[in-house]
Parts: sequence; structure tokens; C-alpha cells
Amino acid sequence: MSRTEDNALSVGLFTGVDELVVENFISDLNKISLRKGGVKKISYAADQSIFYISKGSVELTFDPQEDDSPAHEPQIVQEGKFFGEGILRRGIMGSVNVKALEKTELIQIPRENFIQFSFSQPTALLNVIRILKGKPQSCGNEFSDLMGDMIQNSRLSAIGMTASRIIHDIKTPLTVISLTAQLVESMFPDTSEMTKSIVQQTKLIDALVRELMDYVKGSPNEIVPRQVDMNTFLHELADAYGASLKGRNISLNLENRCDQPVYFDVERVRRVLINLLRNSSEAIEDSGKIHICASVTSNWLQIRITDDGPGIPESISNQLFQPFFTYNKSNGTGLGLPICQKLIKEHGGRIEYNSVEPHGARFDIRIPQVLA
Repeated sequence: MSRTEDNALSVGLFTGVDELVVENFISDLNKISLRKGGVKKISYAADQSIFYISKGSVELTFDPQEDDSPAHEPQIVQEGKFFGEGILRRGIMGSVNVKALEKTELIQIPRENFIQFSFSQPTALLNVIRILKGKPQSCGNEFSDLMGDMIQNSRLSAIGMTASRIIHDIKTPLTVISLTAQLVESMFPDTSEMTKSIVQQTKLIDALVRELMDYVKGSPNEIVPRQVDMNTFLHELADAYGASLKGRNISLNLENRCDQPVYFDVERVRRVLINLLRNSSEAIEDSGKIHICASVTSNWLQIRITDDGPGIPESISNQLFQPFFTYNKSNGTGLGLPICQKLIKEHGGRIEYNSVEPHGARFDIRIPQVLA
């Protein structure tokens, strides 16, 4: 037996974690008792959990997966260990028959519960790494994917915790700024255009912070579609973002082919388009053009944003919508496009990137017009 395998056998899921912390964590979790010889079938897709063996030992017999991948050999899992680790990565299909080799107790740990726990207790995550390294079926690519996804989820959890802490603190100064702007307008009516812009931007900051928190928590936004005149919407969008293009040799062209009202959540889609406009304008170094075209085809609203900037290398185009991925942005968070994708998906639509020849970038948005 290799040293790695020997170390893995001596490590339990909660080895090195304070006993009181473990007790508090598992106290409210579902517990499954099996008598010796008892068998329980577990569906990974339905349960979305890993299973920790607090007492006893089991033999696992895996059912063939739906994608016809090779079946695993039966596996013995001892007390202190766990199974179902694939669910931590991207979810696994199929099911497993769990046979108790002695009187056994399983503790069901939902995926999100364990990710949050491993973030607060890094020792548990290190134990997962050590245990999986000792499993012959944990090939290099699969193991790397699992660790990468868990680290990404930990980063999302960290951002969520930070956002939730600052959202209350940021609300007070935003309120003061908004009230002060309204007071200035009442004293100096000629400043109404500027003060209204200040109020609008404070509302946008508040909405962006809340949206970020919603994203990292995974909670969906409440989409409220309403009837929209696309011509008015596009011109208001250009007015709102046009100020940021002043002083730069970048033209923003609008093309509206919608000859009827369309339906979507105005605030959400405006935020998506402003994000895409910002990306395009930042990509254009000296001068260039940004073109927005809207049309309705087969009961789908299609919005296309095209720029003649340098474009995005084909080798990384498939990573654009991954959280934390940035390109040519030293101060970027890497969450702009994932948030855009989330908002469009919540409309039941989709957003895609396409390159433009000889250079440039194009984002295509499609939103179903179920109310049209």
C-alpha cells in the first residue's frame, strides 16, 4: 500500500475538526439507520447530498449511469468516511445500493450545507482532498474539477458574506446622498437634471449590491415583465450611458426593428445592456462603433450588441460566462457576464457570444415573448 493510500485510510471526514463544531453541524441533519444486511437505494440526482458514515460500514453497488459510462466496482466504505462526492462537483446521475455490513448510521449532508461547512472549517476540505487522493477511481481531471468547483463555491460564499455585511452599511450613505440631491433640487431648480441623475445612480448602486448578493446566494430574482416600447427603451438607454462616451471617439448607433410592443423586466434587461455596453466601450481603445439592434422573430425578442473593438480570442470565448473569469481587466470582478446570463435565463431566454470578422465582438440576447 502506498503512503498516500495509507494516509487516506487513516483520515475521516471530520478528523481534526472540533467535536463540538461537528456535533452542532450534524445535529439537524437527516439520519438514516440500517440494520446489518439492510439495503437502501439512494438516487444522487434526487438527493443532491453526500452521505457520512457515523457508525458501522457499508458496501456500495453502483447502478449504471444514464450517460452509459462504465459501472464502478463494488466499494466498501468504513466509519468516518463518506460517499457521493461527485455531487460536490457538478452533480452525478444514477443511483447506488447501500448495503449495511453491520449496524450502521448514515448522516445525509446536503451539498450546499457541506460547501458552507468546508468554507468555515478548511480542515474538512483538506480531509476530502486526502480521502479522494486515496481512491483509485478519482482520476486527475475529475479530482481537479471537484477541487476547482469547491474553491469557486467557497469564493462565492465569501463574496456573499461580504455583500450581506456591507449592504446594510451602504444603504445609509446612499439614502443621505439621495435626500441631499433632492434638497439641492428644491433649493436650486435649475439643477434638476443633475440631481435626478444622482438619485438614479444611488438606486442603481443599491440594486447592484443586492443583485450581487442574490447571485452568490443562487437565489432567483423576481422577474416582472411589462409592456415596453422598444424605441423609447433604447433611446433612454443611450441617454443614460451616452454621458460615459463623451470625450471619446465612440459612436453608439441604435436600430429598432420592433414594430410592436415587447415584454420583459425593464430594470433587469437595462442592467444587462449597460453591462455589455460598458464591456464594449472599455474594449475599444481609441475610436470605434457600438451598434444595438432589436427585432422580434418567431415570438422571440432578439437584441444584438456589436462593437468593432479587438474582440475576444477564440481560445477563451467559452469561459466568458464563468464566475471570476476576466480578460484584459485589471480591476474586473469576473461576475459581470455571469450576472447578465443569470438575469436573461430568469426571463427564460439565453445570451451568447459570437466573434466578428475581421475583428470585434457580438452578444446576442433572446427573450421569449410569451405575453405578446
